[in-house]
Amino acid sequence: MKDISEVQLDEGFLSEIINAITSGIFVTDLEHNILMINKAGARMVGKRPGDCFDRKCYDIFKTPMCKTEFCTCDIVTSKDRANYGETTMQVGDRQIPIEYSSRPLKNFEGKIIGCVENFIDISERLEKDRIILEQKESLLKKREEDIRHLQDEILELSTPVIQVWDGILTLPLIGTLDSHRAHIAMERVLESIEQTRAAFVIVDITGVPIVDADVARHILQTAAAARLMGSETLLTGVGPHTARVISDSGVSLENIILKGRMTDALQYAIAQLEERRQKMKQFSHFMGALREDGEQQE
Repeated sequence: MKDISEVQLDEGFLSEIINAITSGIFVTDLEHNILMINKAGARMVGKRPGDCFDRKCYDIFKTPMCKTEFCTCDIVTSKDRANYGETTMQVGDRQIPIEYSSRPLKNFEGKIIGCVENFIDISERLEKDRIILEQKESLLKKREEDIRHLQDEILELSTPVIQVWDGILTLPLIGTLDSHRAHIAMERVLESIEQTRAAFVIVDITGVPIVDADVARHILQTAAAARLMGSETLLTGVGPHTARVISDSGVSLENIILKGRMTDALQYAIAQLEERRQKMKQFSHFMGALREDGEQQE
């Protein structure tokens, strides 16, 4: 049997071990009186271990759970089971986030006589988690932007505006044509008209299976804008379904010329350009003759 000196030695050795632990540890009785606390736990609340003995735990560790049905010490002592979680602890004017684990304290007879709680400050971990989350969100946002840019580039490649003749542009559309793609395609048409000063634009939708009312409206609105820029729009490849959609939508076709095939539209545009050239040539000859007459009269 150990004498009193050996018991004191064991208690001192146990105290050294507990105080060497960097996380906070404290023990309470069933009335919430603190029976033991290590240096790390006392330091976390800005006190010394001696300042915490025989004090109520809720007076030292001020958390939203204290004095409520969620008190972890009451839970473990009443239900004889461990309890884990996260909460915040009020220290002065600071809110310190902590992670805790509590277990019932039993005597040699197995009777519950108190609670043992271990807790750690997780401020640094939460800050790292926040930084990681921000980095993930930033990477995700960049990825979404890259995907959008790639989609726009694909849309541009899939909506080529081609100058097939001096003064004639074509836009052959193939595949599904939604409102977004139609908007981009029509913007490219107007940009190309501005760059080339083309007199005619042929929009061919032979390869588009379905054209809804919004897409039809985009095309017709673009034709109106093109006319303001001095260019005529020809629409080719209109099937029965598209014809019904345009008819039912009630959109005016006064700004657009309809042709069955792209070859028909191309022949029409070339003929119109040639007719304009001939008229300009005749006008030039007429003006030249007027100048000659004027010089002879002088």
